[in-house]
Amino acid sequence: MVIHSDDDEEELKEEIQSDLNSVTKLATSSKGVTVHASTLGALEALLQFLQKECKPPIPVSTVNIGTIFKKDIIRTNLMNEKGFPEYATILAFDVKIDSEAEEYAKECSVKIFTADIIYHLFDQFSAYMNGIIEQRKADALMKAVHPCVLKIFPQHIFNKKDPIVVGVEVTDGTLKIHTPLYIPQLGLDVGRVVSIENNHKEVNQAKKGTSVSIKISCESNPNLMYGRQFDHTHSLYSKISRDSIDALKEFFKDDVSKEDWLLIVKLKKVFGINDNTKKKTPVDRSKLNNSANSSSNNIVSTDALPGYNDDDSDD
Repeated sequence: MVIHSDDDEEELKEEIQSDLNSVTKLATSSKGVTVHASTLGALEALLQFLQKECKPPIPVSTVNIGTIFKKDIIRTNLMNEKGFPEYATILAFDVKIDSEAEEYAKECSVKIFTADIIYHLFDQFSAYMNGIIEQRKADALMKAVHPCVLKIFPQHIFNKKDPIVVGVEVTDGTLKIHTPLYIPQLGLDVGRVVSIENNHKEVNQAKKGTSVSIKISCESNPNLMYGRQFDHTHSLYSKISRDSIDALKEFFKDDVSKEDWLLIVKLKKVFGINDNTKKKTPVDRSKLNNSANSSSNNIVSTDALPGYNDDDSDD
């Protein structure tokens, strides 16, 4: 802006500050990216685009005009310190980056995306966020446990020791690769499913009503043996937890059917998972044993488990 001799400098300052304040009000998120633009008008246009036109909107915590300096990197790095590294990011629209700031950004793991076209900034940041989400999803794969209950076929025991290989029927839920299996009435960790075969073909999952052969890795308990610690009279349950439920909700919600969510609600009672805290109450094994003894087929059905007939809806 050029100030002429007949302009009131103080009035212009107040006008500019007022305009800047009205724009910075758009940056109201406690966690979000930092936005830099070359002019006030460009900053306003960029904020409008990020928060009004982007689906979903991109949260903005800080805005500024002009060259990016080290102090801007320090401020943006607060997102790393707060535990939101994805937002330790500067979207720079048509601005320069000071060399010291650029070096410091590398040291602090602060990302700087630059472009002369607004849409290009959005594309860069979206690709960056998608990469983070996919990585987190991959990291959560072992933590996210789908709910299932399995019945062992006593006539299909192929290997009794690690790796245990048995034929099972999925009596409820969905069995997935990597599912940890547990026997609640014994308090016994059986192991993790490392392969599933259906009609001699490897598959990644098995739905309710399907009969499959599974291989169970017992690395944590290599002395575990079918017929010694457990047998076909014990149903196998996927070992869910508060963390596994949260991982399903965050990354795999669309992969879980309504019926499976209902099963999770019921299994929460079996495993003593509280909605409000991560503290678990002990499983009442006497109830489980009584249910097992009264069952006509010697399989503990989910209907016989404490709380299983609870009518809670989605978790």
